[in-house]
Amino acid sequence: MKKLALILALAALPVLANTNLFTKYESVRQGLLKGSLADAQKNATALAADAKAAKQTAVAEKAEAVAKAADLKAARETFGALSDEMLKIREAAKGARPSVYYCPMVKKSWLQPKGEVGNPYDSAMEKCGMLKSE
Repeated sequence: MKKLALILALAALPVLANTNLFTKYESVRQGLLKGSLADAQKNATALAADAKAAKQTAVAEKAEAVAKAADLKAARETFGALSDEMLKIREAAKGARPSVYYCPMVKKSWLQPKGEVGNPYDSAMEKCGMLKSE
């Protein structure tokens, strides 16, 4: 019985880690929405650390790129690659997941809680986008 409990606990770890990654990713998106390079970088650094711990190296690398961005424009551009990696994790995750939104103007997707659109890619198009998948 103890072996079964251990196996079930280990199987649940990636799901729990993904929830934490989604939360950290959302913090990066919020920093970009506010137009705060410092917030986006700080939160991307935290996301990179958690992604490394969860053995999600592609997410960690992309988050580090956001953290090292020279300016807000570069952070938003690298956030696109980070979003692509997070979309892969979302597809594999079970249970509660953030929704997928898409902006046809910048031709990029991102994750966010279902609700009002908050496009992280361009402050002039903050409300541009549509719900693509719940």
